[in-house]
Amino acid sequence: ATGTIFITEPGTYTFGFNSDDGGGIYIDDEPVIVFDDNRGSATSLGAVDLSWGEHNVEFLFWERGGGAQCQLFAHNEIGDFSGDAFDTSNYKLLETSSAPDEDADNDGLPDGWEEHFFDNLDQLAEGDPDSDGLNNSEEFEIGTKPNNNDSDDDGYLDGFETNTGKWISAEDTGTNPIKADTDGDGLKDGIENPDLAFDPQNPEIQTGSDPNMVDTDGDKVSDGSEIIKGRDPTVAQETTRGYIQDFDGYPDGTKDLGDGSVITGAAAEVVGGRLQLTKDGRELGFSSWTIPAIPNSSQGFTVTFDLEITDGPGNGNPADGLSFNYGDFRLGEQGAAEEGMENRAGVNNNISFEIDTWENGNPEQGVNIAEQINGSKSDLFHNSGIILNDGASVSGPVTIVYDPSNGASFTTEGLNTNADFEDVTLNFIGDDSFNFGIAARVGGANQDLFIDNFVLSLGTLGSPFQITDITKEGSEVTLTWTSSPNRIYLVERSESFENNNIDSNNDGVIGFWEEVDDSVESEGEETTFKDEIIDDSKKVFWRVKDMGKAE
Repeated sequence: ATGTIFITEPGTYTFGFNSDDGGGIYIDDEPVIVFDDNRGSATSLGAVDLSWGEHNVEFLFWERGGGAQCQLFAHNEIGDFSGDAFDTSNYKLLETSSAPDEDADNDGLPDGWEEHFFDNLDQLAEGDPDSDGLNNSEEFEIGTKPNNNDSDDDGYLDGFETNTGKWISAEDTGTNPIKADTDGDGLKDGIENPDLAFDPQNPEIQTGSDPNMVDTDGDKVSDGSEIIKGRDPTVAQETTRGYIQDFDGYPDGTKDLGDGSVITGAAAEVVGGRLQLTKDGRELGFSSWTIPAIPNSSQGFTVTFDLEITDGPGNGNPADGLSFNYGDFRLGEQGAAEEGMENRAGVNNNISFEIDTWENGNPEQGVNIAEQINGSKSDLFHNSGIILNDGASVSGPVTIVYDPSNGASFTTEGLNTNADFEDVTLNFIGDDSFNFGIAARVGGANQDLFIDNFVLSLGTLGSPFQITDITKEGSEVTLTWTSSPNRIYLVERSESFENNNIDSNNDGVIGFWEEVDDSVESEGEETTFKDEIIDDSKKVFWRVKDMGKAE
């Protein structure tokens, strides 16, 4: 949609795009172009044909002084876009800086620029009234504010932000003086200083990270995300065992998790510490969440996540569904929802684990494993049945296993019709370059779908919470296991007989299992537990069980 917007009064203006109730272009909360509810035309500045779909919206500032009687300043004022009038998540503000050429006092500084910042023409090009290390001439050329020593309010003086992209010192930061978060990692430049060690007591003001690097330690998790998770952004986390995302700590509306994954689609965003992929009552089409390739994935992996599907009452049958995919699709691919990656351009090889909620009673509805080889898709194992009733909600854990030797396994809990497939024979062959992703779609606009507590662990033992370390100090033993967020664990202890032999009368079980604690709460990606040894003369064994999601 195009149109001309006339501004004749001086002042501060904010521009935004609002897609709610038809949508529109706004200035200071007032619509100047409004799309109708059918999204087929625009009014207010004359009818404008619009073919609705995904749009990239840009705002372009331009001016013309035909009679040499106007001055235009479009300076680097970002403003406050936190209100409800418009949503800035799908566009960026183009920062510009311009000024007229008049220089009555011949000091090298345009008169309009001096009057704008100082209300007089008393400044000289070499002056530095804000004592930030940049003279007026440099501030004019760069676009910083000559009367503010920290134009972007990031904690570093303008003169120290040299915009080279390389950190030298706190007085030569390499950062952009008109961008508060130069590397876009979610942290202001001023709290990032690689010359100071990460302070676990004050992580939000002393991160130890580099303000020119989105991922200082190179572990594929942005510095800002690591701070949110309470981790040191200068120490690479162990990534060889897979990928974990619990969506906690992100504000509602987040569409970039800062960890390399890609959230795509109008409906897809973080809401209440979960990833929402479809929205009831809103025909927002396809959506997906895709995760970059992980080394050694071809050797097998296990995926678990919590799923909740709610069908809106009175809106007809449940709409479409979702699939988990592993294949040669690109990051950001929306997929074909419950049909996996079928008929998607460039996708030749893929395995999909599908939950089809479309039209209750339809024979196609149910759970399924399918593979796509050289562009041709085949259903491998299908269990037909209703996933959820009209106006109802279902939820439960999903477990997916890819085993290159034994095949694919797929189990769900809490659905009306569950998957319970084990070691399904495959022709599909995994590859370390393959991406991962969950694809969804609302066809009839009557379904909310949420994903939470996603864990991808390499290997096919199906246990992302294996004990990784046991240490003993005196009579106290500390167990450590890799865990999933928001879960409850059972710890059991087994003592062997005095001769330390396996009890041949108990099916090979070592001694007997004794419950130590059945309500150990997850501490995140790793959980520890302390136990006391009563008798050092006997061997002691421990095991851990996942008891499900914490209430």
